[in-house]
Amino acid sequence: MTTTRFSEVAACQAAAAEGYGAARAAANAGRKVAGFMCSYAPQELFHAAGYLPVRILGREGGATLADEIIQPYACSFARSALDSALANEFDFLRLAVFSHTCDTMQNVADLWRRNRPEMAVIVVSVPTQTEGAPARTFFRRELQRVRQAVEALAGPVADDALWDSIRLYQKHRAAMRRLYEVRRTHPGVISGSEMLAVVTASFFMEKQAHLELITRLADAVAACPEDTPGPRPAVLVAGSVCQNADFIKAIEESGCAVVDDDLCMGSRSFSLPDPPDGDPLESLAEIYLARTPCPAFHKPGFDAAQHMLDRARAAQADGVVFLLTKFCDPWFFDYPYISRTLEAAEMPTLLLEVEQHLPAPAQLRTRVEAFAEMLRGRVASWA
Repeated sequence: MTTTRFSEVAACQAAAAEGYGAARAAANAGRKVAGFMCSYAPQELFHAAGYLPVRILGREGGATLADEIIQPYACSFARSALDSALANEFDFLRLAVFSHTCDTMQNVADLWRRNRPEMAVIVVSVPTQTEGAPARTFFRRELQRVRQAVEALAGPVADDALWDSIRLYQKHRAAMRRLYEVRRTHPGVISGSEMLAVVTASFFMEKQAHLELITRLADAVAACPEDTPGPRPAVLVAGSVCQNADFIKAIEESGCAVVDDDLCMGSRSFSLPDPPDGDPLESLAEIYLARTPCPAFHKPGFDAAQHMLDRARAAQADGVVFLLTKFCDPWFFDYPYISRTLEAAEMPTLLLEVEQHLPAPAQLRTRVEAFAEMLRGRVASWA
């Protein structure tokens, strides 16, 4: 664990390092624990039913058990998470929740259900096109189905309890968005690896406890003098899952300052707008469909490249590093268009293909060092 100037970051680093320890302790104390694979899973529904929602991640190491039953071109995130399930490392979970984001995740859900029959499995079907009345109607009905499935497992979920959970998660996401905004104006105060620890802790901790930490942290960062990353070029890191903090550390140790992210396990997890008043399920459908879309979904009018460019410029990044999981087809379909658009706007890019369950390879550091050197040369030429 690295030294940090903020006690709140240290607490998050400890929670991230502990991983599922708190969830296991909660399960041993009689609390129901639900694991979710994707930020499109409506965590509020499970929280309102009394579950402690935690995010299912893989772990570093081999995936020999999963490799026996799933196709080798499945992404390493899916394979490592499934391998952990097959090894009974998620024995504290009462429920596993999947979102149908891609065929691989649907496959993992089916294999999970077959090989871990003692654990309930729920798959949430999110409409592929997330804009328009038909999408909202479909997803509202899907959330009603999910609610009924949860109630069959855990008892009735009252609207008041659901609204309490919706408002708690609303406050937490707003606090996380504020922390990201404050950090963009104070990029040298919290490193990218520290910020990833803050985000990772949010997947393991009770939401109220994490909310209190990040509220204090955002205030503390805002009170610091405006800072810069120093002589290192600033980069935005983009991609899907980043369950291995060593990737961010490797980028930083190779000469870049990670000043912001556009990661599935980063800012995108908190990009949901505030819920409208009214029926709680309609509100949930509205906010999940209105969020910054994952590449697995289509939102008419949303330009993924322009979104990436705007975020990079807002963070005053000198370049964008794409940290893409091998065989993550939705991201690799979008990448050519996004990278061409960024390069045309004179925002340099670097593509790093990684396996989530393996340590950062030496080649990654070499490539980032070369990218950092190129960025330093560009910045020097403008001076």
